[in-house]
Amino acid sequence: MARRHLQTAATHAQTTATNGSHDAPRSGAPVASEDLTLVWAGETAPGEPRGEAALSLARDSGTLRRYQRISLGLAVSDALCVVAALVVSYYLRYPWPVRPMPAGETAVVVLAPLLWVGVFHAFDLYRPQHLSGHEELRRTIGATSLGIVLLVMASYWSKSSFSRSWVALAWVLALALELVVRRGWRAYLWHQRRAGRLRFRTLVVGGTPEAGRLVEILRDPESGYTPLGYVLASAPTLSANSLPVLGEIGDLRLLIREHAADCLFVASTAVTVDDMSRVAQAARLEGVEVRVSSNLPQTLTSRLSLQTVGPAVALAMRPVLLSGRQAAMKRAFDILAASAALVVSFPLWGLIAAAIRLTSRGPVLFHQERVTKGGRVFLMHKFRSMRTGVDVDADTTKPFFKLDADPRLTRVGAFIRRASLDELPQFWNVLKGEMSIVGPRPLPADQVAANLELLSPRQEVPAGVTGWWQIKGRSRVTPEEALRLDLFYIENWSLTLDLYILVKTFSAVLGRSGAF
Repeated sequence: MARRHLQTAATHAQTTATNGSHDAPRSGAPVASEDLTLVWAGETAPGEPRGEAALSLARDSGTLRRYQRISLGLAVSDALCVVAALVVSYYLRYPWPVRPMPAGETAVVVLAPLLWVGVFHAFDLYRPQHLSGHEELRRTIGATSLGIVLLVMASYWSKSSFSRSWVALAWVLALALELVVRRGWRAYLWHQRRAGRLRFRTLVVGGTPEAGRLVEILRDPESGYTPLGYVLASAPTLSANSLPVLGEIGDLRLLIREHAADCLFVASTAVTVDDMSRVAQAARLEGVEVRVSSNLPQTLTSRLSLQTVGPAVALAMRPVLLSGRQAAMKRAFDILAASAALVVSFPLWGLIAAAIRLTSRGPVLFHQERVTKGGRVFLMHKFRSMRTGVDVDADTTKPFFKLDADPRLTRVGAFIRRASLDELPQFWNVLKGEMSIVGPRPLPADQVAANLELLSPRQEVPAGVTGWWQIKGRSRVTPEEALRLDLFYIENWSLTLDLYILVKTFSAVLGRSGAF
């Protein structure tokens, strides 16, 4: 790392004349940023800005300002969504020009954006850098529902009358508009992160193996972070990877300025209580974000809460248990969704069946023993996509086994697989209670029997027509990734997560990003 020298502006000329310099202040020494100029000697570490440009970057970091502009854009789009929903739903209920909107209702529509944005702000929906897709969906549904209730109350106090049909239409339209618009914003954020315009310049606090693992995670272009280097704390240090060690925790404020950092990411195993206090103080005084690794398995934030235990702060995890009421709700949702899917798709069944029979010999449907909740074996149904009587030399007992280019696949089979139409008969399995709409994909009985210990956690919940790893990569994921993603679903199950997966499934199928 380059050797740093700090000089005050008042003594710059004298220092130059005598070829002297002042050493960088040690831990705990006060630093006044407006009085400092940076003079660099030696090579600059990768990612480090030079000289006064470092201070300029630190004062004018683009990432936080871009997020602030995005938050403003989200507020404007939310306001437009509620106005559009109220106006359109009113004229669907009372067609123009039969009944123009009365003054009371007009006043509510005019004031609705203020109330709406206030509710969405209360649900913390204007900090997209802190929200996952699933958490944003859950909060958007809650904020929309509460916002409509408050608007109905406002209409009561304004002596206007929101009819029940108007309220129902307004809620449906507002929710639909919000989900579509927020989906567009999330896509925009993803592209901005990929392009490097919404990545936090990040200092990783710690030098332990956990810190090295953090750096590898943060290097992913989609993570939203650009790791700059390590800041050493009290724990023993290990050389983890190619990023440089930039300094020690006592110089954290100075390092934030020098490297124009937006964020501090702390490896929890690398810091003491005193170290964490220094990090918090430096972040507060320099106006940067702080993240602390938890060493937990992938967990949705809706399951987490902070609790104080004396002077300590604990991270509490809500257990995931499918209670009787939740199981009944999931089953009711499965029946309604499977019935609707069967009714809507039934006209396609004849076309698919005819195409299969005309292009290859064999039955229209394919049946195979699969495993669902509790290790129960059932007969799963699919439209046949492969030729019969053709053998392949492959070990089908491997977990998540699937040939990349199966020679048995027919042309019609390839098409219905890409469009996921071969899965339609599985909605009958859902109606029979053998499967759920959302859950880990059911694996063949021989694969499960040969890998019982590895795959047994997947049998804690019913098998599903679609699942978490289907929307995260479909057939492109490796067996290890598929198992990890299935375990994430099991560990974080909720009805809103099921809804999120179902919505994302439509996007995956329409995009034809691999087959289930």
